[in-house]
Amino acid sequence: MKKWLTLVIIIALLATAISQYKSILTSYAAFFTVNNAISGADAIVVLSGGKATRIPHALNLFAQDYAPRLLLTDEKKRNIRFAHLFSTNEEIAQAMIDELKMNVQIKTVPSLKKGATSTFDEAYDLLQLSKIEGFNHLILVTDSFHTRRAYHAFQTVFEGTEIRLEMSAAQNEIFTESNWWTSDQGISAYVLESIKYPVYLLSSRNVTSIRND
Repeated sequence: MKKWLTLVIIIALLATAISQYKSILTSYAAFFTVNNAISGADAIVVLSGGKATRIPHALNLFAQDYAPRLLLTDEKKRNIRFAHLFSTNEEIAQAMIDELKMNVQIKTVPSLKKGATSTFDEAYDLLQLSKIEGFNHLILVTDSFHTRRAYHAFQTVFEGTEIRLEMSAAQNEIFTESNWWTSDQGISAYVLESIKYPVYLLSSRNVTSIRND
């Protein structure tokens, strides 16, 4: 009797999970999103990776007066020999600014190690510049699935300072938290994040094995 009861319960749970899979998967993805930016920051900081989504989102925040300037982190070149064939973050940002006919002050955050290879690296680079510039309030822009991990990395590195950090999540036109499982890019983003985020939590400082995308 107990075995039958256990089986019935398991089947019921499975049936519930199947019928509610969209809600479950959406909630799972929503966990990784932190979106708490408010206006009045000293600068909007665009993390490297996802140029097509992060830079336009940052420019939209600028247009809404969230901050008077944009900062771009500097990522390490993946192939130095052909690096000159590809546009830098700053060049892409300037092209978008020109296309939108905007007037935006932009600057690349100087790198401590000739280009960041992780979100932790970006945090250390930004901390150094923040001390020089005297920043008190910064908005970090990255893709929605990357916001929680990025927030953790920056909070860890900025611990002990009085600099206020906030996240602004950039969306894309391929997938969202509510349909990510319907595209390869969405699956890749959210499944990998379930591995990357715990690794960041277990590391108190730097994770050189995980790139900043």
